[in-house]
Amino acid sequence: NRFLEVGAYCGYSSLRLSMANPNARILSLEADPCAAVIARSVIAHAGLAHLIDIRIGHSEDVLPKLGCADRHTERAPFDLVFFDQRGSRYSADLDTLEQTGFVEAGTVVMADNVLKPGAPLFLWRVMYGGWYETSVVAVEEYAMP
Repeated sequence: NRFLEVGAYCGYSSLRLSMANPNARILSLEADPCAAVIARSVIAHAGLAHLIDIRIGHSEDVLPKLGCADRHTERAPFDLVFFDQRGSRYSADLDTLEQTGFVEAGTVVMADNVLKPGAPLFLWRVMYGGWYETSVVAVEEYAMP
C-alpha cells in the first residue's frame, strides 16, 4: 500500500495511518521546515522512519515533480491520499494528482477540515463533479466549541 499525506504537521496522522496499515509506505509533505523536523523526530522515535518519508515543501511545488527524476517515489497511483493542509489548496492539489496519474479510480481521497474552516471548491468537486463517491463526516474537534 502507498499513501500520500499532504500536511504532516507533527506526524500524528502518518503514525496513525502506519499503525492501522503496518505494510503501508507513506509519503508525507510539510511546508513548514520546523514542523517537518518535529514530525521526523516523532516518527523516528516511534521506529517508523523506514515506512514514513517526510518531505519539506509546498504542495504546489512538490506534487507536480513527484516521480520525475525522483528515485524515491514510485510512478504509480497512491492507494490513499489524505489532505490536511490549507483547505484552499485541496482542489488544485487533487487536480495535480489526477493529471499526473497519482490518483486514479480506486484511490481513496480523504480530507480534513472541509467544513470548518472549509474547502468549498474541493467539497463541491468531490460531491457533484461525478468522479467520486463521497461521504462527509462531521467530527467534533477536541477542545473546540
